[in-house]
Amino acid sequence: MGGLLLVLGLGLLLALVRVVEVEEEGKKTYLLLTPWDSGRVEFMNSVTGRPVLLEFRLVRGFQGFKAYTDPETEAYYTGGEYAWNQALAQERRRELRYCSQVGLALRLGGTWFPVEGGCLRVRLLWPP
Repeated sequence: MGGLLLVLGLGLLLALVRVVEVEEEGKKTYLLLTPWDSGRVEFMNSVTGRPVLLEFRLVRGFQGFKAYTDPETEAYYTGGEYAWNQALAQERRRELRYCSQVGLALRLGGTWFPVEGGCLRVRLLWPP
C-alpha cells in the first residue's frame, strides 16, 4: 500500500511541476513552476514608443496570451486586420523568444529577467 501511495504522489508531483529553461547570452537558468504560475513580458515598442505588456499562463505550455497596449501600437502589430487578443488567446507554445534593443523584462512566477540590447529564449522542458 505504501508503494502505491508513493507512486501516486510522484505522479501527482510530475503532473504539477513545470520545468522552464531561460537562456540569455548563453547563460541558462532553470525554474520549477506550477500550472498556477503566470508569466509576463514588458517592453517598449520601438516604432510607436509605447509600452506593451504580454501576459500568459503555464497550463500545458505557454498559453492564454493577452496583450495590453494602446490602439496605435496594437494596429502596428495587426495592421488593423484582426482582434489581437482573440488571436493571442489561441496560441500555445513550448518556446518563446524575445529580443529588444531598448530593453525588456520577463517575469516567470516570481522571478524577473531584465534584458537590455539582447534576447531571451524561454523553453518549457517538462511536461513534454
